[in-house]
This record gives sequence, structure tokens and C-alpha cells, in this order.
Amino acid sequence: MPRAIRILHFSPSTAMGRHDSHRAALGVVWFAQQALIEFHLEHRVELVWALPAISANELVRDLLVSADILVIATPTYGQGSPWFVRKFFELTPGIALWGKPATAFATSGGNHTGGETAVGDCLRSLQGIGASTFSFAQKTLVFGTNQKFTRDGEFDVIDGWFMRQFARTLVLQAILRDRPDDANEWASRLGLRSDYYNDFPAQSALGGLVGDCIRHLNAPLADAAAGYPALEHRLGFPCTPPDASRLPFSELLPAPPNELLTA
Repeated sequence: MPRAIRILHFSPSTAMGRHDSHRAALGVVWFAQQALIEFHLEHRVELVWALPAISANELVRDLLVSADILVIATPTYGQGSPWFVRKFFELTPGIALWGKPATAFATSGGNHTGGETAVGDCLRSLQGIGASTFSFAQKTLVFGTNQKFTRDGEFDVIDGWFMRQFARTLVLQAILRDRPDDANEWASRLGLRSDYYNDFPAQSALGGLVGDCIRHLNAPLADAAAGYPALEHRLGFPCTPPDASRLPFSELLPAPPNELLTA
């Protein structure tokens, strides 16, 4: 039966105005859609804005219970979890997700500046409500957007490769909900290995594999007005980051860059 892979994102993630977490989630959707099309699968991937849900337990319940595979896309604040993701999980008492596959990934300023803590917090909270958590092999998925040789905010092709493998892991989990005995066969077809580090792709091969997606994910940094519509054209749904200014707790969110400059 068709299964729903639901990615919950919490944009805006930082005061940088780059929407790193949102753009990373779009990359995961890109590669999940690609795999579903490649293998003629009827499962679907959904990107859902979860930030408004932190005002009511019923909203959180609906987002968690009605999906088959759950993914939390979390930014990193102050070396760890942002308050609004923690608030989301504080509204889960009484919600039970017994055995439901669930995972998380993070964006962070650097690869070792707290993103792994944010991921761990999400996984532990998912475990606390009965979910069966997983990751991509031995990798805690954190996409660093600073402290690299690329421009601040840009994703690199290696980020794209991990997005792709992670997305294919989500597709595998959707398949295994109904075909648990076919794990090895489908992992092989999807190109997934737990020892991926023994057959890591050469950088020269990555451009052709993930370069188009990475160019699209980085394009909004230079021109958001054109970059997000281009992503929408490829993915088939609105990709512009949502406007959080009308949420009742908007004053608690990071100020936009222009307000920071004039404060």
C-alpha cells in the first residue's frame, strides 16, 4: 500500500535569512521523489511546516499520527536544540507511535557545533513516544553551512550525496512497512550500504549525481525571488519559506536580518 513519508520542518530556522533547514529539507524531498519515480513506487513524500503546531497538542498529534515515516528537520541553536522543536515534543504526552519508523537531521553553522546534539534530542523524544528510530547507517546527519571552503550557507556536493542516501533510506523504510523480508534486495537496488565509507564516491562523480539539486538549493542565496520558484517547478509544490510573522509567538523568533542591522 502507498505510504506517506512526512518531513516536518520549522522554518525560519535562524536570523541569517538563509533558511538552511528548509532548503536542506527540500533537497531530501528532491532525492526521495527521484527514487520513487526511478523505481515506479506509489509512496509519497510530504514536506510540512510544523512550527504553527506548537500552539496545540491536537495539531502535534495530527502531524505525527497520520504519517507512516516521520522525519524531523531541525536547525541548531546555541550548540543544541532550538526551543520551538523542544516545545513541539513537550506537546506529545499521551501520543503513542508504537513501532513507527522515525528519524531526524539537522543543519548547523559547522559540522561540530551542536547539530549532533539537536539530532540526538529529537531521536530521544521520538523514542519516548514509542517510535522506532533510525539513521543513515552510522551517520548522524548534520549539514554544516559555515566553516567550509564554500560560501556561507551553501551546500556542497558531498552534502547532496548524503541527502540522496538519506532520502533513499526513507524510501527503503516506506517499502519495508509492507515488505520487511525484502530489506537486502531493496537496499541493494537503492544503492544503500551500511559500510558506505568503504565505497565512497569520488568527487568527480558527485557533480553528475547530485550537482543539479545542489545548484537549485544554493540559488535562493543569490536570488530568492527566482530560486524558490525554480525549486517549485522541479518539486511540484510551493517551496518559498513560510511567513512566520503572523504566528502568535512570532516575537520570540529570530529577528530578520534587516531588523538586526538597525537594532
